[in-house]
Amino acid sequence: MISSGNLKTFNIVDILQVISAEEKDCILAIESKDGVYGIYFYKGNPVYVRKVKRNFLLYLDLDFDTVLKRDKVSKEDLFKNLATYLPVLFLLKEGKFSITSGFIKYPEDLPTYIESKKLIIHLSRNLTEEEVNRKITDMSMVYEKTPNINQDLITKYMNEREKEIYSMVDGVNKVSDIVVKLHFDKILKSERPLSLPEDKDKLEQLYKETELEVKRALYGFIAAGIIRKKKPIKKPENILDRILSYLETKSLKDTLKEV
Repeated sequence: MISSGNLKTFNIVDILQVISAEEKDCILAIESKDGVYGIYFYKGNPVYVRKVKRNFLLYLDLDFDTVLKRDKVSKEDLFKNLATYLPVLFLLKEGKFSITSGFIKYPEDLPTYIESKKLIIHLSRNLTEEEVNRKITDMSMVYEKTPNINQDLITKYMNEREKEIYSMVDGVNKVSDIVVKLHFDKILKSERPLSLPEDKDKLEQLYKETELEVKRALYGFIAAGIIRKKKPIKKPENILDRILSYLETKSLKDTLKEV
């Protein structure tokens, strides 16, 4: 589990994945050129953002209501606060971050206006090729849907293309299979038929765009915890294979002596 690092190494999606998966009550501190920001998370979801001059000022208060009182902010203004700061912070690609868990006491009736899983899927749409290749390392990888996930709850965060990609995550299709299927679907739906060799460059560019689109979606699904790498199926143990394997480790002379 990461507790601190650099945004060049761990992007915002990776950080949200850690906080969301463990439903953390925590403060995510981000130090950038513009200043120090603290994002307060309650049960894994962001509830408030504040800007301070020094990092230690985020940890002066142990109670969330006291934090709001100090900043002269009411609970009715929390959504406006998140809408103002989060879009700016989530564009940051440089800076240091740290996660401090269990520090703040939150009231039980604190509303959740923005869910981390929704943010993860949304932010994954803008990941660079370099970023997605850190997690989607092999085009032959196979993913499956995570069991016991409320599909309706998750798919409401997706656009139509992401829903299509998600439907093809079935424990059989490789990443490359999904890319190829979507690529040909785009070709068939193009305004005019594309063909080789006249449209070779355009077809190659279209394939690259489709590959990045698929990788971004899968990255978001993995980070949101709704898909996982398919686990290999263990073959039943074969007694004969065990005997043969044992005999292969013994010299013929020793084996005959035992007989």
